[in-house]
Amino acid sequence: CSSRFVTELRAVLIGRQHCGKTSVINTILETRTEAEGDEDVKREGFIDGRRVSLVETPGWWKTFSLSDLSNLSKQQLVRRISLISPGPHAVLIVIRADSAFTDPDGRFLDEYVELLGPNVWTHTLVIFTRGDLIKPEEIEQRIQVEGSALKRLIEKCENKYHVFNNSNHHDRTQVEELFNKIEGIVRKNNAEEIRRKIEKLCMDIMEDCLNLEESHSMDQPLTCKFLLIFVLSGINMLA
Repeated sequence: CSSRFVTELRAVLIGRQHCGKTSVINTILETRTEAEGDEDVKREGFIDGRRVSLVETPGWWKTFSLSDLSNLSKQQLVRRISLISPGPHAVLIVIRADSAFTDPDGRFLDEYVELLGPNVWTHTLVIFTRGDLIKPEEIEQRIQVEGSALKRLIEKCENKYHVFNNSNHHDRTQVEELFNKIEGIVRKNNAEEIRRKIEKLCMDIMEDCLNLEESHSMDQPLTCKFLLIFVLSGINMLA
């Protein structure tokens, strides 16, 4: 059962043509849109008390190379991301469980995903579709033995992945588990942002203390040090 850490979930789906992006959205929102394409690129609904906003990005053909990634495709990706304000909680990379993920696939996906910024990987999660064709333990085995491209992708996503059976729209457990994983991404990124702010505050306090010591003030450095201990205690609580 989810902790309902957030009441709104925003995600963008990335993947090549016919990988199952539309089916994933259908399963999540309990809808029946038939085909992937340029229509209905942003879809929304209320699921289990959450407002869910999903954006489907343009797919690419399996035979595409990096040179086929035109400026138009890049503009389309950025434009669709802008449909989710103030931005997605998660980037869902959709891959078919019954299809090989090759080195060219990995290189193409790296460049495509990184159009969203250098820190995008902390927000990414891989969704394997066609989950009805493979057992969960077989996914783990595939990640380890298929090749370096898939393993490297999963590692870049910090080992975050999820298996989806789009043929069983009535299985809401898989949707709730996905929501929980997205909430985990939100928690981690929020905690890291807080940690960065606290660490910056510590550096500012230390700098102030040094400046005060140089000015030969005795009482104020002592106050600074007590404040620094207090802030460092906050950092340890986040660890």
